[in-house]
Amino acid sequence: MRTLVFHSPDAVELVTVPTPEPGPGQALVRIEASGICGSELHAADGANPGHEAAGIVESAPDGCGFAIGERVGISAVTGCGDCRFCRRGEQIFCADVRVHESMHADYVVVPARALRKLPAGISAGEAVLLTGDGLGVPIRALRKVPHRPGERVVVLGLGPVGLAHVLVRARAGAEVIAIEPSEHRRELARALGATMVVAPGEDIGTPPGTVIECTGIPACIQQAFDLVDAAGTVLQSGWCTAVQINPGATVLSREVTYTGTWYYTDDDYPAMFQAYEDGLPVGLMTTHEFDADRIADAYRQFVSKESGKIILNWA
Repeated sequence: MRTLVFHSPDAVELVTVPTPEPGPGQALVRIEASGICGSELHAADGANPGHEAAGIVESAPDGCGFAIGERVGISAVTGCGDCRFCRRGEQIFCADVRVHESMHADYVVVPARALRKLPAGISAGEAVLLTGDGLGVPIRALRKVPHRPGERVVVLGLGPVGLAHVLVRARAGAEVIAIEPSEHRRELARALGATMVVAPGEDIGTPPGTVIECTGIPACIQQAFDLVDAAGTVLQSGWCTAVQINPGATVLSREVTYTGTWYYTDDDYPAMFQAYEDGLPVGLMTTHEFDADRIADAYRQFVSKESGKIILNWA
């Protein structure tokens, strides 16, 4: 089978390896499509960082609820299945949490509990978005930090996940302000429902009740605290490991709440499924599709920042 070997964003290749064999409790999925995520650009040399995919079950454990030949999405995050967090559908907090990659390939082996049921008739590309970061992160964020109808919500940074936050919040009735240096991505945000799109540093008027920070850049995180209204919320969506924040000027005197989301839970998936069934146009997030053999071109397009979500077709 074909599988990706990542060296750097401008040096990726497909190689041929044996098809993996599933072990106890695991399923073998033939990949129809996978999606490129911004986090992949920092992957280790030699890795296959793909973690958003959908495909067809080739084999699965008896009694797991999925049949051979069934089309499925795949969650990149699973837990042990038995702890208090897993029992209430919050596997992302499990002490034995596992992140599954190697999904830029013709086949992948994952625990059966990673499989997701799909709506009838959904395309492979939409299934990638529905069951991965693309829809999972913004839907979890909306459930965790809801907004009032017409409330101003700023999305800071318009990579694929930032654009997904724009779509979800706009469709849920927020007045969305999108901030991004790339003119191309600002126009994508406008098409997804943003009321106002601005470059960094431009005035946005009335302070928003919620700021969703999607870059993970320390200076942008500090800007999010400067932008948010008193008693508002900064929701961290971009990955960051260190940033200096003044608690006295933010969470104390202005009572700003600081929280975040990095992935979705099993408990979030019914809301994601329902959002799609209710007409959320997840396919609008995809701007480019490439055959898997053109994976190097796909990465080049992604790095250019002249795209939204990029889908690789393996079938």
